[in-house]
Amino acid sequence: MKKVKVLTGTDIPFCNPSHPYSVVVQTKRVIDRIAASPDDEFQFNCNSKGGIEMFELYGRKQKGLKVQYYINGKLSTFSEVLEDFGRADKMLSEITSPQMK
Repeated sequence: MKKVKVLTGTDIPFCNPSHPYSVVVQTKRVIDRIAASPDDEFQFNCNSKGGIEMFELYGRKQKGLKVQYYINGKLSTFSEVLEDFGRADKMLSEITSPQMK
């Protein structure tokens, strides 16, 4: 029988994407820097649910930032971004459903 070790956690280097906790902490730090900056326009790439939620819940609701979301260049809402991320769960369900075996 073959054995596979799957290593996870914030201490694993060169793991992409990063551990969800690390992404949330990093995003909070970015938001804090944005809020403290004299500049008024920023761009940040983020494909993490935790990171997007941090922008919404902390950046928009606590720091008062105007947060605009885009999906592949198209202006979108927070809900639409989360729905787009949900495509991964849908694919997992389709692949593992009894009909696909």
